[in-house]
Amino acid sequence: MRVPRLAASGEPASGSLRREGDVWTLALEDTVVRVNDAKGLHHLAVLLSHPGVDFHAADLVAAGEGHVTTERAAPGAAGDLTVRHAGDADAGGLLDAKAKDDYRRRLEDLRDGIEEADAFNDPERAANARAEYEFIARELAGAVGLGGRDRRASSDAERARVNATRAIRGTLRRIGSHDARLGRLLDRAVRTGTFCAYEPDPERPIVWKVEI
Repeated sequence: MRVPRLAASGEPASGSLRREGDVWTLALEDTVVRVNDAKGLHHLAVLLSHPGVDFHAADLVAAGEGHVTTERAAPGAAGDLTVRHAGDADAGGLLDAKAKDDYRRRLEDLRDGIEEADAFNDPERAANARAEYEFIARELAGAVGLGGRDRRASSDAERARVNATRAIRGTLRRIGSHDARLGRLLDRAVRTGTFCAYEPDPERPIVWKVEI
């Protein structure tokens, strides 16, 4: 079994994920793994194509079924987090406590930035900060109801979380069954849940070329 020969620290390695009919080929340096088509591979392709970007599980599921295309959140907005506004059925809060705290801290930073930009007569910086501030404020307001109570996400969003997580983790296990080290590498870098993302190791970055 060949093991991934990653580049030296700080230098990006080269990887690829390519679909060839009903078979996907995953290659990283000297390691090549081929697995049969599955929904989890479609989700993984989206994540590897957008390192560091959060995608709502429902968007991944819809994209995997060919219903919609995935899009990034507004540039620079709270680490490109998005909030999906769903129906009325109860299945948990749209944002967890950490996410809300992150949003609020970012709003405070942006307020300071706007004041500083205005003081230094930098209209472009001030306009960019105000645009991001308004975006985050809308997202936070949409996720929090009266008196600070969480709005509730629909059962569809919960099903999407479960299905996307199951599909992605199942795919990573299949990859790991062919090459344990590559499977572990991806398992550590791929985050699943309501929001899914590929978060590459900054010490050993990988640039993925994805072809579907």
